[in-house]
Amino acid sequence: MGDVHLQKLVTNFYTPPENVQNGLVRVEGEEAKHLTKVLRHKKGDTISVVDGCGVKYKVVLETLRRDYIEGSILNQVRRENETVANVTLACGISTGTKMDLIIEKCTELGVRGIIPVLTEQTVVEFKDQAKVRAKLSRWNKVAIAAMKQSLRCFLPKIEAPISLSELTQRTVEFEKSLMANLEGGAKPVKEALTAEEPVREILLLVGPESGFTQDEIDLSCSRGFVPVRLGPRRLRTETACVVFCSLVLGYLGELE
Repeated sequence: MGDVHLQKLVTNFYTPPENVQNGLVRVEGEEAKHLTKVLRHKKGDTISVVDGCGVKYKVVLETLRRDYIEGSILNQVRRENETVANVTLACGISTGTKMDLIIEKCTELGVRGIIPVLTEQTVVEFKDQAKVRAKLSRWNKVAIAAMKQSLRCFLPKIEAPISLSELTQRTVEFEKSLMANLEGGAKPVKEALTAEEPVREILLLVGPESGFTQDEIDLSCSRGFVPVRLGPRRLRTETACVVFCSLVLGYLGELE
């Protein structure tokens, strides 16, 4: 019983923002079943619900049904446990469940968006749109679970896969665009992020399992990416993503 009570204290539930209306919050589907069947919440209990858009609600339960629960909002807070800097991770698509791991861990760290990138040496194919939708649905579920576990209130946006060329055209959206690279001219994270004003919008790029071609490195650098080294050792894509996000967020003071 003690473990269940602890879970009630530390669990955030998720509902999309359209389920918050007129002072009421509705939680549906598997979230509602977990709340009532596993954690055994009852009418009158107070729970925390996040909308994935930056708001956490304290809710007192009023209606409990088989497929949904509903409650009144007692209060709400914004951006709890969220970073000031908005870090977006773009990474070469990995095989198997490695993308799940990248999304899970980087969501826990605090990234605000993840962009899967198709490169010349990407092994995974995304020609079938049905498979793309299935992948995005899976990745979104992974992100939701990680958002809840880490007590965040923003759900990172998982974008549809795009080409590296398309990604490089978006550097104008960010104040800093950094690219993980082992080449001799790559800078340390601290040097790459040094600026007179605080940096708020950052794009991080990590290559696929087989790495970038030289042409891709040249293209990325010509369009604003700054090569950054993550240490002297070559890292797997999933490791590099976690290390890169950790180094950047740590330098910005977002992990203290």
